Amino acid sequence: MKLSFRLNTYWIISFLYMGLIFFGSSFPPPRGLPSIPFLDKVAHLVAFGILASLIYFAREKSGAHVRPIFIPFLIAFLYGVSDEIHQYFVPGRNADVLDALADAAGGFVFLLGIHAKKYWK
Repeated sequence: MKLSFRLNTYWIISFLYMGLIFFGSSFPPPRGLPSIPFLDKVAHLVAFGILASLIYFAREKSGAHVRPIFIPFLIAFLYGVSDEIHQYFVPGRNADVLDALADAAGGFVFLLGIHAKKYWK
């Protein structure tokens, strides 16, 4: 089994997006946000669904077809966990296991959608 890594636009966008997530979680949340139930969980779901999708397409464009869904899911999930650990050390933020689960759910749902669209035409 040969694992290949060719830098492409999707990898660059993935890394920039990861930097954006890190930067955004480096500050306390803005004051005065509307109090909508589960809004933060939906935001995590979408943000990490996008990340998993970008990684999926980056791997696909690199020619890596080994476990096409598992690897992007794992990377997005582990990045979500590392983001929660990072937030533990940021004043005004807290680490939340439910946020990490929302990150994982987002990656799973988005990748499932990609897989369904690609293979169930």
